[in-house]
Amino acid sequence: MENENAKVKKTSKGLIIGIIAAILVVAVIAVVVIFSMSSGDVGKVGDLSISKEEYMVLSKFNMSSFLQNAQTQDSTNFDWNQKYQGSTAKEQIKKATLDSIQEIKIQLIKAKEAGIKLEKADLDNIEAAINQRIQNAGGSRAEAEKQLKNDYGVSLNDYKEVYKELVLSQKYIESERNKIKVTDDEIKKQYDEHKADYDKVTVTHILVATQDLQTGAAFTEGKKKEAKEKAENLLKQIQEGADMQELAEKNSDDKAQDGTVNNKGVYTFGKGEMVSQFEEWAFANHKAGDTGIVETSYGYHVMRFEKREETKFDDVKDTIKSTILNNKFNEEFLTKKLDSWKKEFPLKKDEDALAKIDKTLYK
Repeated sequence: MENENAKVKKTSKGLIIGIIAAILVVAVIAVVVIFSMSSGDVGKVGDLSISKEEYMVLSKFNMSSFLQNAQTQDSTNFDWNQKYQGSTAKEQIKKATLDSIQEIKIQLIKAKEAGIKLEKADLDNIEAAINQRIQNAGGSRAEAEKQLKNDYGVSLNDYKEVYKELVLSQKYIESERNKIKVTDDEIKKQYDEHKADYDKVTVTHILVATQDLQTGAAFTEGKKKEAKEKAENLLKQIQEGADMQELAEKNSDDKAQDGTVNNKGVYTFGKGEMVSQFEEWAFANHKAGDTGIVETSYGYHVMRFEKREETKFDDVKDTIKSTILNNKFNEEFLTKKLDSWKKEFPLKKDEDALAKIDKTLYK
């Protein structure tokens, strides 16, 4: 899950695994078994086979991500047949997994067609990543092997070979991204037309939690009622002139270093950085000193609006450029080119083999 700042920081909306997000995350995780396994195939993309192990590893990764979004780590008792916005968790994960595999395979095909190869620096970085994996396992290669076998059913050598293929595919993606250009006029136009979107607001807040912030377990209705009463009492004290920052230090359940711990509950942020309810209140038409209570999945936030400031162009032009570049890349590469290539390299599935694996994954 997220760090302590997640008590007000923005989290994923809903439980559905976004296909593109899953693809991008998986591409850098480097745990997908692409070519090294041959103990049973579950499909093909072009001339490239999809191994049973590859499908299992990606499925397990997506299952873990889904559980995190669902704010639970209990995979043994989770009902994968629960429906979320029209389809079951199992169906969503299976689709995200197979879509990810297809796109990764296509990236590898295109990397080789483009003559993109791993250089010495790439191989050195891969070796360093393998060594870091071993260090994370207490410096023991045997323990690193054990962890990989336990979590994904792969050896360290398999992992290394997979990493090589993924770095190659990422080099190809980066080469495509580097072809995209963003002009100064585009950046300035974006800023001028959406200037208010780059404003920063400052609020002071006190979180009265309605869940266990370590496990995500919701409080009972009785405890939640007590939390609401506490939040209302704190708001009343503030409106009567009490020092809100002192109250935050003594009462806030948000223990973020850049919030309550060091700044006494004061946050300065832009749009897209906080959970939606928190952000919507902060960016409403408030004046300095306005107060209120906002409820999020974390609890009741006692709020006081401090100020809203315009962000200068020079302070955000690099961010705007990156956003425009990413949008162009998503449109020109992830959408147009990949959509075309998916027709050229369709995903062919062995449904019987997949069904057998799913019985083990979602038991």
